[in-house]
Amino acid sequence: MVAATQLIVPILVDCSERGQNEELQKKYNVQGYPTVLYVDPQGEKIREMGSRDAGPIVKEIEGLAKKHPGRPSIWQNSLKGALAAGQKAKKPVAVYVAEESADLVKLTQRLAKDFGDRTKKFLFVLEIGRADALKARELESAPAAFVYDPASEEPVEKIAIGKDDKADVLNKALDEAAKKVKK
Repeated sequence: MVAATQLIVPILVDCSERGQNEELQKKYNVQGYPTVLYVDPQGEKIREMGSRDAGPIVKEIEGLAKKHPGRPSIWQNSLKGALAAGQKAKKPVAVYVAEESADLVKLTQRLAKDFGDRTKKFLFVLEIGRADALKARELESAPAAFVYDPASEEPVEKIAIGKDDKADVLNKALDEAAKKVKK
C-alpha cells in the first residue's frame, strides 16, 4: 500500500473544529468524518474512497493514477521523506509554510517559477499554516520557510516572508541558509 501512495499527493484538511474549512466542506459536499476524496490536479472531485481495506485502496489509487497522472510538483510528500531523500542526495530541505487560505495550485505555480533552479538545489515541502501548525513551529503567521540540514534533521534557518516580499528576498535567504547546511 505504501508504494501506491507515492502515486498521489495526500492532503489532510482538518475539520475537527466547528466552522473550520467550511468552503471546502461545501465544495466537496462532505457529510461526515473521516471523508477521503480523490481530486484531480485542478481540484475537481473524482470520487470518494470506496473501501477502507488495503487491497481495494491500492487498486483504486493505481487506477486513478493511470487515468489522472497529475502534473509535476516541486513538493515532497512529507518532511520525513524529504529529509531521507535529502541525506541521500546531499541537498538541504526547505519547508514552505503557506497561509491557510492560499490557493495551492496558484501558489505552487508561482513558487516553481520564483524558485528557479533552487527546485533542483533543495527538496521542498509544503505545509499549511493552520493555527496548531503555526504554534508548533513558533510562528505568528504564514507565509514562512524553514531550511533543514537533513544530516542533523534540525532547521538551520527560519525565514519570515513578508506579504510584499519579492521572490529575490526569499531566494537570497534560501541561498544564505544553504551555506549553513553541512555538505
